Amino acid sequence: MKHRVYTVPDFFEGEADLLNQLFEEGLPCLHFRKTQRSIHPFIDLLVQVETKYYSKIIVHQYPELVEMFHLSGLHLTESARRALSTEALQDLINEQHKNQRQIGTSIHQKTDLYLLPKEMDYCTLSPIFSSVSKQKYEPTVHWQAQDLDVPFSLVALGGISVQTLETTYHQRGFREVAFLGAVWNDLSNVLQNYRLLCKKMNALTP
Repeated sequence: MKHRVYTVPDFFEGEADLLNQLFEEGLPCLHFRKTQRSIHPFIDLLVQVETKYYSKIIVHQYPELVEMFHLSGLHLTESARRALSTEALQDLINEQHKNQRQIGTSIHQKTDLYLLPKEMDYCTLSPIFSSVSKQKYEPTVHWQAQDLDVPFSLVALGGISVQTLETTYHQRGFREVAFLGAVWNDLSNVLQNYRLLCKKMNALTP
């Protein structure tokens, strides 16, 4: 079962050290997503992450960081994607692929899913369950990955935890998930939380 981890919305002291430790544990993909509107804190954090891990980081919001740090790729939020014309979106996808980068986006409604360009690399669907990190953020769509015929990868996001992984895999049909609250809900136990999630995923995957 493939997985990725999202950063918490706000920067915090010691974050870079924890990210380096997660990568050392085997984290294959990090989504660098923050509410901060200035690019400078993003840069300040990235320079503290070991350069060998840059190829495992997907950044939200700032495409220039992808090139500046040779990151894995760019994630378009729903609002950022909708702000682009069809032509501009296709051009951005082509540019990322030309530079050997990946590009993905977020979807919250099924109707939007089938409007995406087929060249997208992945798409996060959320929330699958009640959010671990956001209060009163509940699913409005019953996502079943096996019923969705699209050419790109589908990533389950929202409420994914040790308790919901089995349902996500067996009943909902997802083969890739993204964690946020299940990893970061207790900053003193981030590595332990991550190890428990990996242990559960390994038990589910043949």
